[in-house]
Amino acid sequence: MGMVARSRAERHEGEWISVAAHLERAPVRFMLTFAFGEMPEGWNESRRGASTWAGIVGVVLLTPFIILVAAGLLKSVGIGQPYEWLATSPAAIIAATISLFIGIPVAIVMNLWRIARVGLRREAGALDGLLALEFAPLHLVVVLAALAIGGAFVAHLAADSYACIHGVRSAC
Repeated sequence: MGMVARSRAERHEGEWISVAAHLERAPVRFMLTFAFGEMPEGWNESRRGASTWAGIVGVVLLTPFIILVAAGLLKSVGIGQPYEWLATSPAAIIAATISLFIGIPVAIVMNLWRIARVGLRREAGALDGLLALEFAPLHLVVVLAALAIGGAFVAHLAADSYACIHGVRSAC
């Protein structure tokens, strides 16, 4: 089964996931197109293209914070030793902090830079827009993981702030 899934993903590598919008003034018309495969007609593919090194660097940048989060989850189910080891290691704390505040944004930008294509084009009476991602599994996993981790951290800060504003002193 693993080979079937892998071959399916490999078959689509280099294809594009795109959303194209077309707006015309006369007659007023709006079209939104979602496509998987070729880049929409009239748009050029990015010269940058996916590269394995950017994906690997992204994984390395995310790993320290992921390890800290995993240790925190283990602590919440009663296995506290990994978290205690990380919490008492200045190098681990610094690595996780750098991973959170620098690694996540850099991983997102570095990987999106390689696989994203954004464009806006104006013609007589019409406006075209494009948002496309090259299907590169490693890059997409890095970007989605970074967004999920960063989003969860921001949501955690927002929840603590809300609780603090509403009188929960332990959240302040």
